[in-house]
Amino acid sequence: MTDKAMPRRQIKLLPRTLHERLEREEELSEARKSLIYAWYQCLQLSERYLECCEKEGKGAACKPYRETYKDFGDVRVPFSRWWFRRGRMLFGEKQVLPRVQTLRDEAEIVDHCQDANRLVISIPLTMRRATAMRKVAAMLAEAHSERGRVDIWKASTATRKLNKSKVRRATIDKLLELWELRREQPELTLYDLGVRAGVELDLLARSTEDTVITEEMERRRMTIEVSRQLIRARYMIENAALGVFPLLSRP
Repeated sequence: MTDKAMPRRQIKLLPRTLHERLEREEELSEARKSLIYAWYQCLQLSERYLECCEKEGKGAACKPYRETYKDFGDVRVPFSRWWFRRGRMLFGEKQVLPRVQTLRDEAEIVDHCQDANRLVISIPLTMRRATAMRKVAAMLAEAHSERGRVDIWKASTATRKLNKSKVRRATIDKLLELWELRREQPELTLYDLGVRAGVELDLLARSTEDTVITEEMERRRMTIEVSRQLIRARYMIENAALGVFPLLSRP
């Protein structure tokens, strides 16, 4: 499919697509930097989900993952192929997102005035721009305070959305890196695994006025921390296969 033939998609997780039409390679690059790619990676690391792909979503063993498979499909393909066949449609908005616009038509004005999710403001063009902006800001602040915190995902028409979470992308990447290293080198001790993966321990907990952390204690701390992170990574991968991402606790 050429760039011209590829229909535009607004994808909230790819902010640039909300305001401009991206060429294929640009869109793909943005997708690789998003949490969508991390979700795709988790599915590739889930043995149960891969078994489901092998069985094309059929059989009792696939039942917990059937809805995820219906949407995400077979992830045993390069991300670029998956993205243009599935991803952009799966996470793209089915309806054009609402935008700020100038109203010229009487029917449009009536429709907008009756929409509880819009604030219709009439601005005299004889007023100074700075004064108008100040008054508009005050009206918006009042309207938002009455409605409470704005949930930008509530109005989303995408088939799949992220789980509301404060988990940072850097944390997700570290967990995936650790999990893959464990899979590639199962002979490593948890301590060596942590060292190889660059796991950082809490510096404040290393020593106190009364206690000096010995090498043995440091090794124990690393072992405990790596074990904890592997558990979080496993939960994240399991939850991703069940259709919830990111979630680092027990499914």
